[in-house]
Amino acid sequence: METLIDIGKVLALFSAAGLCVYLIIVLMRLNGVLILFQRDFAEIARNLKPILENLNIVADKLKSITTKIDDQVILFKASLESFKSLADNIVNFEVRVQERLEEPIIRVTSLVGAFVSRILSFFGRSQANN
Repeated sequence: METLIDIGKVLALFSAAGLCVYLIIVLMRLNGVLILFQRDFAEIARNLKPILENLNIVADKLKSITTKIDDQVILFKASLESFKSLADNIVNFEVRVQERLEEPIIRVTSLVGAFVSRILSFFGRSQANN
């Protein structure tokens, strides 16, 4: 019986040794996979750095462009305000000219009209008397 227990112990030790060898093999494969991950991540990090730098440059240029667009919008708005002010000034000038010139022109035309009608009536009577 004791030999049977000794044989069981030996088999258990061989099984444990085989399991340890298998575990060592699995750990070596895992180590290889981790080394590949490390290489891939290093390559990604190496390639990612220029991309991030370029992205930063693009963001700076985009910011500059938006600033320039804002400046142009402000200039355009100021130009429209100036144009509106000019149009208002022209309308005000027209109103002032109309107020200052309309009444005297109406007086002169009515005076000329009255003068012409009196001359016509004078010549009309003169011809009727002849």
